[in-house]
Amino acid sequence: MIVALVVTLAALAALPGPGTPTPPAPPAVSGPRAVLRQDGVKNAYPRWSRDGTRILFQSNRYGAWQIFVMGSDGSHATQLTRGAANNSLPDWSPDNRSIVFVSDRDGNEEIYVMAADGGGARNLSRDPGQDIHPYWSPDGATILFNSTRAGGLLQIYQMNRDGTGARRLVTSGDDDTCARVAPDGSRIVYLANLAAGRDDVMVRRRDGSGPVNVTDDAAPDGWPTWTPDGGHIVFASRRGPAFALFAMRPDGSEVRRLTSPPEGYADVRPGVSADGGRIVFNRERGDTIDIYVVDVAPDWWRAPPAKG
Repeated sequence: MIVALVVTLAALAALPGPGTPTPPAPPAVSGPRAVLRQDGVKNAYPRWSRDGTRILFQSNRYGAWQIFVMGSDGSHATQLTRGAANNSLPDWSPDNRSIVFVSDRDGNEEIYVMAADGGGARNLSRDPGQDIHPYWSPDGATILFNSTRAGGLLQIYQMNRDGTGARRLVTSGDDDTCARVAPDGSRIVYLANLAAGRDDVMVRRRDGSGPVNVTDDAAPDGWPTWTPDGGHIVFASRRGPAFALFAMRPDGSEVRRLTSPPEGYADVRPGVSADGGRIVFNRERGDTIDIYVVDVAPDWWRAPPAKG
């Protein structure tokens, strides 16, 4: 009887008391599956089409970087750009009718747009500076990109979808890249290569004001992207021996691991499907960059966003 009572009391003591926070449950994530693997080839920056049936990406399989599209299972790969120039960093327009990308065909890296079939490419940025990492806003009206046109640092700019109205959104002493607008249009998330020597994920208001470092840790963090409901940010971080994928609330809370790559591999450059149920990303090792997909339980993404 005494032994039983001791065991019961110990069990009760182990339960969380009033006000004790419950650790967040890990997301229900499937094992990663490869959709494109080619030894010695780099297939990078995968992007979902809105209906989830296609993946846009860049590849060096024929030498220079070129842009391809394939089925969500890796089938029917179609080359969209050709030539000796490098064509890279593609992003679908929200209606999937256009693709914005980077090309050095005019002698320096510029922002271009083309039809989804690869036709009608035209230069949007037309500046002697380096212009890279273009991303459409959710409403398709503007394109965020990074440029050195004001000096040696990459800063965040915005232009209209036709290339007009380019203006600087962020002025900082850091290289700021990979900026994306939140689904509700209120904020941007981006990667800051801080002058202090750290790589962190930052969030600002849509107009570029109010910067907040939402990772603020010693581990390198990068490639942030929003979930479709804006309730989470998915990003890569080297919080262990290698880069893996993580998710967090937009205020930096509730950080959860999404992938655990095998030894010697790194998981980077995530993209979340429009239904929130799949994440496409790169798993890389040495000179090989493959494209993988994981499934995530929709109920987890639909949890109420953190306040603040």
